[in-house]
Amino acid sequence: ARAKASVEEEKNRLAALMSELAQAVVVCNLDGRILLYNNRARLQFKALAQGPTSVAGGALIGLGRSIYSILEKSQIEHAREVIELRLGAGKTPIANFTTTTRGGQLLRIQMVPVRPANAEGEAKLSGYVLTVENITRSIEEEERRDQALHTLTQGSRASIANIRAAVANLLDYPDMEPEM
Repeated sequence: ARAKASVEEEKNRLAALMSELAQAVVVCNLDGRILLYNNRARLQFKALAQGPTSVAGGALIGLGRSIYSILEKSQIEHAREVIELRLGAGKTPIANFTTTTRGGQLLRIQMVPVRPANAEGEAKLSGYVLTVENITRSIEEEERRDQALHTLTQGSRASIANIRAAVANLLDYPDMEPEM
C-alpha cells in the first residue's frame, strides 16, 4: 500500500510538472500507448484534428490510445533505434525528427527515453517522452521572408549592374578629375 501510494504521489508530481510546461509533452510505453500527456498536447492535437481529416469529437489524443494514430510508426521506431544506439555508445539519448500530419501540418518532435530504475548504463527502455512543436507557421513565415528577399534581390539587379558599369568606366579613365 505504501509503495502504491508512493508511485501515485510521483505520478501526481509528474502530472503537475507537465501541466505547467509550455511545450506539448506526451509520454508513451514501448507499444506506443499514451500513458500521460499535458494540456498543451491535448490542445495542439485537438487543433490538428479540426483540419480536413478531423475525427469524431476532435480528439486525436487520449490515455491508452496509440500515438501511431497521430504519428508515423516507422518514424517513432527509427527514433527509438537511434536512442538505443546512442545509449549503447554512451552518448546523450535523444532523437529528433520532423514529420507531417495527415492535415498537412509540420511537426518537430524530440524523443527522450524513459528507462527502468535499474537500467544504469543499459540501453534498455520502458517507454519514451515526446515533445511536440507545430512548426508549420514558422516555416511558412520563413518561406515568405525568403520570397521577399528573392524579390528584393531580383529588383536590385539592374541598379547594381548600372553601378558596376559606372565603376568600370571610372577605372577606364584613371586620369579623370576627382570632381568628375
